Amino acid sequence: MSYPDQIQRMAAKSLEKKLRGSNFSKSQLTYPEDLQSDDQGHYIQFFINEQENANISFSGGSPSSAGGTSYGGGGGTSTLSVKRAPTKRISSSIALYMPAQVSLQQDAKYGEVEIGAATAAAIAAYKEFQGSGDFSANAINSIGAFGDVAKESGAEALRTALDTAAPGAKASMQITSGKVTNNRMEMVFEGISRRSFSFSFKMMPKSESEAQNVDRIVNMFRFYMAPSFDGDIGTSRTMIPPATFDIEYRMVNGNRENAYLNKISTCVLMSCNVKFGGERVGFFRPNDKGAPPVETEIALQFKELEILTRERLGAGY
Repeated sequence: MSYPDQIQRMAAKSLEKKLRGSNFSKSQLTYPEDLQSDDQGHYIQFFINEQENANISFSGGSPSSAGGTSYGGGGGTSTLSVKRAPTKRISSSIALYMPAQVSLQQDAKYGEVEIGAATAAAIAAYKEFQGSGDFSANAINSIGAFGDVAKESGAEALRTALDTAAPGAKASMQITSGKVTNNRMEMVFEGISRRSFSFSFKMMPKSESEAQNVDRIVNMFRFYMAPSFDGDIGTSRTMIPPATFDIEYRMVNGNRENAYLNKISTCVLMSCNVKFGGERVGFFRPNDKGAPPVETEIALQFKELEILTRERLGAGY
């Protein structure tokens, strides 16, 4: 084993030991410390689903409510076309204060398709055939129209060729004739995009214990959005995908979800950007690890694994 590989393995073991200890062993990491008091009211909870064959595991993991596997968020039938490797929800979770605003963006994809004269004639003939099972007189007339369409298309092709050889020729002919060929454009539905969710939290701890929690929260997000090697990290070239996240908008009153806000299906963490410090550099009193910053900002970008249809939206997503 080469010296760089030994260093990498020692670093990985050190990280595993560190994370297996007090950092992630709590059942729930929160910011601020009084998050679940009546003064706060609302919060966002992030549950973590670790792939069952992940190389680095943590004690205290427990199956999710779906029999140890987690697909598509808070239950129900998922629209995923390929069943993913099973995951288990770990016992730790992260709860953060509700930002002033949370947003939802839902996009549908439409494309413009050019419908020429030949296309219109073909559609007319096809509709006649579908209705009667045979070509009627109207369908035959539509097919006969292909001759005229071909002549017109040939003339248009010639004008386009001339325009390529002599720029402006096509426009000149159209101006002279007083007619402009313009095929119809129709909108065609092409699909919908996966929804994405962005959250930004500015954390200014008021105590040493709260500063420790902020550090754990940042490291926990960064840790679980990263993959791990399958087997020996010095020789393996196979990676195990990162963990997935289930996100819920929750209320302190009754410790339940807020059904007025949309549910979020199982997500992957696409980016985790961290800023330390505010308008000026500031740190708390040093401890054994170092000196925690007085201000930490974290920006998270999540994207859902599945594409949501009416059926899922009707269930509150």
